[in-house]
Amino acid sequence: MRRLPIAVASLVTALPDFALAGLFLATWIAPGAMGPTRLRQLVLVIPVESHVVHAAAFMGSAAFADGAPRRRAKAVLGLGGLYTLFAGGFALAFRAWWPVLLFWGLTLNRLLGVVLGQAPSGAERALIQRGWGVATLCYLLAVCASAFLPVPALGVDRAAISAAQLPSSGLWIEQPQRALAAGVLYFTALGLWELMGSRWPSATSRTSAPARRADSTLGSNGT
Repeated sequence: MRRLPIAVASLVTALPDFALAGLFLATWIAPGAMGPTRLRQLVLVIPVESHVVHAAAFMGSAAFADGAPRRRAKAVLGLGGLYTLFAGGFALAFRAWWPVLLFWGLTLNRLLGVVLGQAPSGAERALIQRGWGVATLCYLLAVCASAFLPVPALGVDRAAISAAQLPSSGLWIEQPQRALAAGVLYFTALGLWELMGSRWPSATSRTSAPARRADSTLGSNGT
C-alpha cells in the first residue's frame, strides 16, 4: 500500500479535529440550529474523549508491538472490548447506543494519523505515544480552562438546555456552554498539533544524516 506524503497525511488527519471544533463552536452559538439533540450529544463527547485518549494509545501500541500478528490482534480486541464496556456505561446513562458508536468513531479519529502514514515506517509507536502525551495535556488544559475561567453562554440559554434534556447533574450539565468551550479548545489544539506532524523527519533524512557525518569524518581523516 502506497503511503501518503507526511505533509498530506498530517493535513488529512487534522481536518476531522478542526471539523469537530467548528461543530462545537456552531452549537455554542446556535444550539438549536441542528436540532435539540446536538447539544446533548456534544456535551457527552468530552467525557467520552477522556477514555478515547487512553484507548487509542493502548490499542495502537498493542497493534504495532513486537510479536506474532495473532497475539497483537488478541491484545487489540481485548482492549477494545474493555473500553467498549466503559462506553456502554455512557450508553446506559443516555439510554441510547450512539455513545458506543461515538467512542469508536473518536478512537479511529485518534489513530487516523498512524493509518494514513503520518509517521515514517517503523516509527508508528513513537507517534502514538507522542500523540497520547499531547492529547492528555490538551485535554487537561481545555477542561480546566472551561471549568475555572468565565465562559459566555452565547446561544446556550435556558430554553436550549431544557430542550437538550441532559441527564444527571453537574457543572457541564447545568452550564453546557462550558463543555462546548472545552470542545472548541481541545479539538482546535489537537488539529494544530496534527499539522505539525508534517515536520516529522523522513526516514531518508534520518538515515542520511549519520552517513553524511561519516563521510565528512572519513574525508577529514584522509586529508
